[in-house]
Amino acid sequence: MKNVFQYTNYREFLRDYYEERKERDGYTYRDFAEDAGMNSSSWLLHLVKGVKNLSDESAKKIASALHLKKRETDYFLLMVSFTQARNSAEKDKYYTLMIALKKKLRLMLIGEAQYEYYTKWYYPVIRSLVSKIDFGDDYPSLAKHLIPAITPQEARKAISLLRRLGLIARNESGRWVQTDEIISTGNEVSSLCVVNYHKQVSRLASEAFDNIPREQRDISSLTLGINEEDFERIRDRIIEFRRELIEIARSSEHPDRVYQLNFQLFPVGRGEDVKW
Repeated sequence: MKNVFQYTNYREFLRDYYEERKERDGYTYRDFAEDAGMNSSSWLLHLVKGVKNLSDESAKKIASALHLKKRETDYFLLMVSFTQARNSAEKDKYYTLMIALKKKLRLMLIGEAQYEYYTKWYYPVIRSLVSKIDFGDDYPSLAKHLIPAITPQEARKAISLLRRLGLIARNESGRWVQTDEIISTGNEVSSLCVVNYHKQVSRLASEAFDNIPREQRDISSLTLGINEEDFERIRDRIIEFRRELIEIARSSEHPDRVYQLNFQLFPVGRGEDVKW
């Protein structure tokens, strides 16, 4: 049977379980419904397609029908809550619990470890900063280089995480430097990471009005009346502009600071013909 701990979406787990049983011994949707104590033979199909959700009681019945052990059942129930969560805050809550359970069982996957990289706004900043300052193992000094400053304990934990993920390493002289490792996670987890990360850096942008001198920041906004075609053109220009900025950063000689640039383009009003 498929290993439940390899999944983050319970619908995908049930789909793969069914396909494996179907190929092995002719398992049918009706067989699954009977095993789970459900009346409708199309119930699993609707569940896998996302037409229906699982209640807590039904989730426990399925776990029992699949003969999941105690820890596997605990993980499956968390996975149901994660998959059916209504917002990013709920998803983050249940995914954190899923990771905690897998850590306890020593089943952590590299993609899930990389999820931690986006849980704190200062992890990517420190990754960039280590190539610009030689702090040795002076974590109080490193902590003070961030804006706003973090604690030495947070700085130490950041370095430990970045090293564990292979995103920084010591060079021949013993100085911390960036590596060329790429951050990558599954689509669902990646999207959750990005949402949480953007929330954090958006708060930093708001606080910059009070914490950063005017001559060291540039924050402005536009309110635009446009149509869908205009929106696509603007989005394409933003994408192209981001590429230009990356090239400027790559060719920068002796960089001595780290900046955070946020692009935020979102609707604040809609006409009568717009249906979303």
